[in-house]
Amino acid sequence: MRTRHHLLTMSKPMPKSIPRQMPASRPMTGPMSGPISGPKPILARFRLLAALCAGLPIAGPAAAEPLFWTCNGCHGPDGISRGPHIPTIAGLNFQYFYATMQAFRKDRRQSSVMGRIAKGYKSGQLQRMALHFGSYPWVGTTEPVDPERAQRGRVLHAEHCEECHEQNGHYQDKETPPLAGQAGGYLLHQMQDYRKAGSGMQQPPLMQERLEKLSDADLMALGAFYASDLTRESAEPAPAEETAGTE
Repeated sequence: MRTRHHLLTMSKPMPKSIPRQMPASRPMTGPMSGPISGPKPILARFRLLAALCAGLPIAGPAAAEPLFWTCNGCHGPDGISRGPHIPTIAGLNFQYFYATMQAFRKDRRQSSVMGRIAKGYKSGQLQRMALHFGSYPWVGTTEPVDPERAQRGRVLHAEHCEECHEQNGHYQDKETPPLAGQAGGYLLHQMQDYRKAGSGMQQPPLMQERLEKLSDADLMALGAFYASDLTRESAEPAPAEETAGTE
């Protein structure tokens, strides 16, 4: 049986819930600017992001860098390789660089991954890459090598290679890459591929003719020479041709 006190208690109105007070909004800040107010900073950042994705030039000293960051992951900081099987690309002749990338892109040059990578870029972006890396001086790197093997490579270079790859392999132009200072393992594999007629690697007929005469040991000696300090010495003069005397 319910008492009167119980009925009175049940009939009391329930207290109303007190609305929670939200803290006052604080201005958003970021490392690129102060407080964000209005649509203009958001629009500016959207345009910046769109320009980066499209590979367009952006004002500032590091404007073009994002296009080349992916190259540095394999080819080393600023395109100077630190690995024996990855080529240095900084300092390559820009026309040679561009032609090589287009050959990768159009499957005219054999590769493991470069063909797939090159297909991800437009011709204009490849041109910008070529101009960027071509703006560096060719430096290359040297590696610890067997002195006797490097000396043997020096003799082979003078006999078979100096005619085109002048200055002990330092010379380059739009059709001739530098050999001195290039990654030794990379050069060895390239020369082995160039030596095979059916490898799919395009090369001048004279180069294949010269390489066919060389063994793997000879190619290793050449690679040791190009990776050594011997390339910095003056090239040995070619034997003087005999000429008929005149009276």
